[in-house]
Amino acid sequence: MPAGPPGSPQPAPAQVKPKPQAQPKPPVTQPEVVKPQDEQEEEEPQEFIDKLYFGGSFGLQFGSYTNITLLPIIGYRVTDKFSVGTGIVYHFISDGGVSLHNYGGRAFTQLEVVNIGDGALLAHAEVEALSRQYLRVYPNYTYDKLRKTLVMPMFGVGYRQRISEKASFDLLLLYNMNDDPVNPYSNPVIRAGINLPFRR
Repeated sequence: MPAGPPGSPQPAPAQVKPKPQAQPKPPVTQPEVVKPQDEQEEEEPQEFIDKLYFGGSFGLQFGSYTNITLLPIIGYRVTDKFSVGTGIVYHFISDGGVSLHNYGGRAFTQLEVVNIGDGALLAHAEVEALSRQYLRVYPNYTYDKLRKTLVMPMFGVGYRQRISEKASFDLLLLYNMNDDPVNPYSNPVIRAGINLPFRR
């Protein structure tokens, strides 16, 4: 029989609270280490042909006085700023029915001294060896064609305008150290030319 006065409510049974379950800890991830750009992408060594370029300049003048000048070159970039090269020199001159031919070669070196906008200031030095044909005119208006070899060191400055990553246009202002009377160049010597890569 239940104890207690009649009609009194029975005590509610004690409720057992469930124990909270331990939540699994999320995995700990280490932050990604970002390497510097120069360590992520190492430049592949360039092949020999990738450092070669060609170009040069030419001049044309026609009429009673004709002058054709060809100055092709081939160069090699030792570094991004310093290059060396060689080239061919050819002049054809025709005046009053008399034609003269000059031919030779040259070796040059160039250094990009400082960048200016999309270009660079150049220091230029070269040596040109030229077989020069000229006239010796006599008092009776006859003449002989003679030939003389000249060695002409030239130094100067210039400006390089970059056309693309490897192509460029050069404008040079040079001083010719050879003052021989049959020297074909008057100071200053102004040259303009283009440089194009063998492989892009």
